[in-house]
Amino acid sequence: MELYIPKKKFKLDPRTKLFLIIAIATLELLNVNIYFTLAVGFIPFLLFLSNRQFLGAFKYYGLFLIAAFIHVHRIGMEVNMFLNMIVVLLGGLILKLSPAFTTSDYIIESTSASEVIAALNKMKISRKLTIPLSVMFRFLPTIRQENRAIRDAAAMRGITITRRKFWENPLRAFEYRMIPLLISIANTGEDLSAASLSRGLDNPREHTTYADVKFTKRDLFTFLFVSVFLASVYFLTEWL
Repeated sequence: MELYIPKKKFKLDPRTKLFLIIAIATLELLNVNIYFTLAVGFIPFLLFLSNRQFLGAFKYYGLFLIAAFIHVHRIGMEVNMFLNMIVVLLGGLILKLSPAFTTSDYIIESTSASEVIAALNKMKISRKLTIPLSVMFRFLPTIRQENRAIRDAAAMRGITITRRKFWENPLRAFEYRMIPLLISIANTGEDLSAASLSRGLDNPREHTTYADVKFTKRDLFTFLFVSVFLASVYFLTEWL
C-alpha cells in the first residue's frame, strides 16, 4: 500500500511576498495603460494558483476583467448618469485596489506567523511592529473559523441567514450573526495578544524558530519573472 504524499506548494520567502505586495500596490496606482494594469493584476492570479486557491483565483480575475471592460467602455455607456458614476467608480476601485488586497489575502493564507516573525527578525524589524503583525497573521484565520462555527451553530438551532431572510429582517440577522462575531473578535484579540506575550515575543534577546526562512531559486525566479514580464508589457504597449 503506497502512502499518498501531497505535492508541495510553490513556497516563497515572506520577504519576497513583501516585495510583491509593495510592487503591485505601487504599480497599480500608476496610470500607464490598460494593458499594463491587466498585467499587474495578473500576478495575484498566478499567486493564487500557486497556492492552490483556484476558486478565489478565478473569482478575482473574472471580477478584475469585468472592471477593466467597464473602464475601457465607460465613455460609450448610455445609462443613467448616477448609475454610470457608481459603476465607473466601482470599476476604478476594483482595478486599483483589488490586486493589492488579493495579494495580501494570498500572503495571509500561505504564510504562517512563525515564518513572518523569523523573516522580520532577519530584517532587523523592531518588536513593536513584529508583535502586532504576528497577532494579525493568527487573528484573521481564527476569525474565519469562528465565523464558520457561528454559522454552523445557528444552523443546528434552525437559524439560517440567507440573503432573502437578511433583507426581510436585517436587525435579526445582525443579532444572530454579527453580535456573536463581534464578541468573538474581542475575545480572540485578547487571547492572541496574551499568547504572543507568553511566548516571549517581547523579549529583547534573539529568538530561535523552527521556521526555515531563506531565499531559494523559487524566489529568484519570481523576482526575474515579475520584473521581465512587467517590463516587457510596458515597453511593448508604450513603443509599439
